[in-house]
Amino acid sequence: MRRQVKQVLGLSAFAAGCMALGMGLSHGWKVAAQEEKPVVVDAKGLDRLPPIADVAEKLNPTVVAITNTSFVKNRRFEHPQVGGQDFFDFFFGPGGPQQRRTPRGGEDEQRAASSGSGVIISPSGEILTNYHVIASMGGGDNTLEVKTSDLKTYKATVLGKDKELDIALIKIDAAHLPYAKLGDSDSVRIGEWVVAIGNPFGLEHTVTQGIISAKGRKLDTGVSSFLQTDAAINRGNSGGPLLNLQGEVVGINSAINPAGQNIGFAVPISQVNRILKDLRSGKPVSRGYLGISPADLDQAYQDALGAKEGVVVSTVEKGEAADKAGLQRLDVITALDGQPVRSPDEVVAVVSSRRAGEALKLTILRDGKTLTLTATLGDRKAIEEKRRREAGEEPEDEPVQKPQGDLKSLNLEKSYGFTVEPADLKNRLKGVVVTAVDPRSPAADRGMAPGMIITAVGRVAVNTLAEFNVAVKKAEGRTLLLFVQSPNGNQKVTLAIPPR
Repeated sequence: MRRQVKQVLGLSAFAAGCMALGMGLSHGWKVAAQEEKPVVVDAKGLDRLPPIADVAEKLNPTVVAITNTSFVKNRRFEHPQVGGQDFFDFFFGPGGPQQRRTPRGGEDEQRAASSGSGVIISPSGEILTNYHVIASMGGGDNTLEVKTSDLKTYKATVLGKDKELDIALIKIDAAHLPYAKLGDSDSVRIGEWVVAIGNPFGLEHTVTQGIISAKGRKLDTGVSSFLQTDAAINRGNSGGPLLNLQGEVVGINSAINPAGQNIGFAVPISQVNRILKDLRSGKPVSRGYLGISPADLDQAYQDALGAKEGVVVSTVEKGEAADKAGLQRLDVITALDGQPVRSPDEVVAVVSSRRAGEALKLTILRDGKTLTLTATLGDRKAIEEKRRREAGEEPEDEPVQKPQGDLKSLNLEKSYGFTVEPADLKNRLKGVVVTAVDPRSPAADRGMAPGMIITAVGRVAVNTLAEFNVAVKKAEGRTLLLFVQSPNGNQKVTLAIPPR
């Protein structure tokens, strides 16, 4: 009997010990499970550098340099006279190639040039760039020249442009060109490596690297959410590509914040893709318009409207898409086509990414009830043009390039863009003196300026206007090789002037 009691007591003690041990362990496990730990990243590939050199090597041939030459009328200036400035002032000084007098008493014009970058997106010569790279300066007409990585130059034509998105599509007459692939900027992550290639300050094919600093940055364009990057972007980079490490274009470099360092912005390529069809067709870009003023749903609005997320409708324009759909002031938009929206910028981005005439489903909260409305979007461009007309403003300038003239004509001004007259015999000058140069002509492009004296055409010396005319006629409209000098004869050079 005593032996049985001892066994029972022993078993009880053992069970109690096990229970105590189990409770202690479970307490430790509980504490361990609730322990707060810092966020860490299981980074991979730290032993490898990003393949920036590969991206630069392979994508450099797809990047081009763009020169935009504009001609602005009615800006008076002084031009060199015979016996005036030193010869090289004609090339580089105040009367140099940037400013030319129009032949035969026409309007005075100023010739201004700017440069930018672009990226080839098709083997047939389609090039994406910024609108501000190809836009005319001062309201005059302009010409575009593209230089590829193999140093060939081409005249470019504009297929389509979108001022609001700051994007243009231009075309050169070429084939079998290396071209870049358009990527997906929507999937780009903040902190992802990117590479920028362009021509800052004329330094062609400059490569810089950095990361995506932020997405959805809002500038003053009203329709675009920009990618922000710390890859160095400077003047001249505009229009060049922002590339991911697969060499895909994720953005078109567009702007910088000059107050800071390495704060650059690129138009997301996904937004460009949405309008690429319009750009290729040459038709105005179709962009939807809802007709509301959205506002942030701050704490005051949340308390007053009983909503936690969304965008407040501050105003509704009468007769526009939102009004026709039944949207009211103080409605809260919570989703567009099923996608939640939390800021006015998101609403603007969604609406502007749609074409005029498309249906847009709006999920709204009104007086505590969820409603679904469908709006047929208006045309943003048409509405803005109507407002300009009502305000008495002029429509946007659409410069048209002038025809280049009759190549078969031997008329000097028409064929080559300059005029001459006999040199001053009193000063014992032989040859002919250039009296005017058309700023749009090949002669202006090659540096010819009023006041230069032509003493030979090819290897044939010309002493009189009659001899000069005979030599030009023999050229039969081909390139003129002109030996020119300064009025005092101190500086001499040969200029090759192709026909227009």
